[in-house]
Amino acid sequence: MKHIQLYNDDQLPMMGLGLWKIPGANAPNAVHEAIGVGYRHLDSACDYGNETEVGQGISRALSDGLCRREELWVTSKLWNTYHRREHVRPALERTLLDLGLDHLDLYLIHFLLLEGIPMGYHL
Repeated sequence: MKHIQLYNDDQLPMMGLGLWKIPGANAPNAVHEAIGVGYRHLDSACDYGNETEVGQGISRALSDGLCRREELWVTSKLWNTYHRREHVRPALERTLLDLGLDHLDLYLIHFLLLEGIPMGYHL
C-alpha cells in the first residue's frame, strides 16, 4: 500500500477504511477483515456510534497477528459538541477507551461551526 510521508516522517496510508454507517454489530468483523486484506488506515469518529466495536475488531486483528499497532494508522474525530476546552480531553479519553488504544495517529475536529463566520472562510 502506498503512503504519504508527513513532515515528521510518519507514514500515512493513502487508502483507508471509512467506518461511518457500519452498524456496530458488523464493525468488529469488518475491521478484522479489512486489516486481514491489507488496510492499515482506519477512519473513525465518536459520532459514528461504533468505536467500541471497531476497537474489538482492532484488538482481534492485533491478537491474531495480522499486524502490529505500529503498522496501523487510526484516525478519529472530535464531535462538534465537544469543542470547548474542558470537553476535548474527556472526549479523546472516551474515544481511546472505546477503541481500546493508548493513542491515535490523527485526531481531527469533525467539523467546525463558527457563529457569524461562513464555512470556507480562512481565519
